[in-house]
This record gives sequence, C-alpha cells and structure tokens, in this order.
Amino acid sequence: MRHLPLTLPVAFLIWCTFGVAGVATAAASSCTVNAPGVFVENNWAWGAPGSWGLPGQQLTYDIEVTNYDVGCSSSSFVISLSVPSGFSASIPTNTITLKSSSSGYLWAYVTSPPLIADGDYALTATVQRAGTSATSAPYTSYDKVYSSDTAAPTLFWPNPWGGEAITGRSYTIAVSSSDDHAVRKVDLYIDNLYVSTTACDDISYICQLTYKWHTVRGQHTATFDSYDWMGNAGAITVTFTVS
Repeated sequence: MRHLPLTLPVAFLIWCTFGVAGVATAAASSCTVNAPGVFVENNWAWGAPGSWGLPGQQLTYDIEVTNYDVGCSSSSFVISLSVPSGFSASIPTNTITLKSSSSGYLWAYVTSPPLIADGDYALTATVQRAGTSATSAPYTSYDKVYSSDTAAPTLFWPNPWGGEAITGRSYTIAVSSSDDHAVRKVDLYIDNLYVSTTACDDISYICQLTYKWHTVRGQHTATFDSYDWMGNAGAITVTFTVS
C-alpha cells in the first residue's frame, strides 16, 4: 500500500499554527505616530481665547496636550509658552506622559508688567515629543490687559431657585456668575450668615460656586454676592423651603 507524502500537509499545518498568529501579532503591534496637539482652555467669552488681567496680575493658563498616536506605547511631551517682552511665564511641570489617543493638562502662570498699556497680548503654546525637535501647530491665547471696569458681575442659574421646595438631609447650593471682564470671587450667605466663598480661576469666563449644605426644615434665603477685580458687586437672593 502506498503512503502519501506528508510534506504539504505538515507545511500547511505549520503555516496555520504560526503564520496566522504572526499576522495577528503584527496587526496588534502596529503603531501610527502622529504629531501631538496643544490647546489652551482659557476663554473670556464663548469661543474667544484668552483671559482678562490687570497690569501686573498673574493669570493661570490651562494647557491641554493630546497624544494623537494610534496603537503605540506611551510617549512624553514637552510644552513651551512664548510670551511678549516684559511678561514672565512659569511652567512648574512642562512634561507630560500620555497613552495613545489620550489627553492631559499642564498649568502655566503668566504675569504682565506692572506698567503696560491696555490691549491683547498674544501667548503662543507649542508641544513637542520628548527627544525630538518637531513641534505641534501653535495655539495662540491672550493676556487681555485692562485698567478700568465699571460694570458689576451678573449672577444666574441659582440652585435652588426662588420658591423651590427641597427635601433631604443635604443639598448642593450653587450659582454661576460672569462679568464683562473677570469675576474675582463669589460669596454665599444662608439666612444672612456667611458660609462659603469661591475664588475664581480666570480660566473660564463663568465662575461657579457650589456648597453642600446640611438642610434645616423651614423657610430660608440664599444670597449670592459676586465681585470683580475692580470691586464692582452684583447680588441675587432666593427664598426656598426645606420640608
């Protein structure tokens, strides 16, 4: 009885066992390297980059770095911030390590000169992969220097709203405030007694106060006072009931 040669079946078996696995491994380990991205979160109005600041005031800038790599291992990135002559910039931590397709945040602190004309001063942020010289496309934000302001901040979205009846052992009291320039702080009084303050960060043009209050049955008032950097004040009071 003749026996068929085993060369072809064995070779086919070897290919099935190792070849397909090799293809899968190669696909799983594929890596596409892309240029990183940088974005400065600060805005002085909806869709308007930058923050208002008085002469000599230090402003905080929230810088977002995005790793656009696909299927790669983590990489480290270094941010830089270019400021106008006479300004100073401090970036306590300028390096961040990110996984592929992820973002993270770093802080920069910018101080304008004490004697400077009102105007918009450009701040340019870039990011580069550590160990390389290529940088991302730049992102431009602004230090919007101003020296006068007569408009009071406005307050909106109070929680609770006027006339509301609330229940439960605790409740989150909140309000939002904005200004034609920048809100400095928001104070909260419950039944005319001071309970909390939120210092605004100047990153977003909206400042929000939240306070977890342990409720007391009965009728109450919540008064929110908002102040800008020139001392202009706005206020709103709501009356509510705890049952």
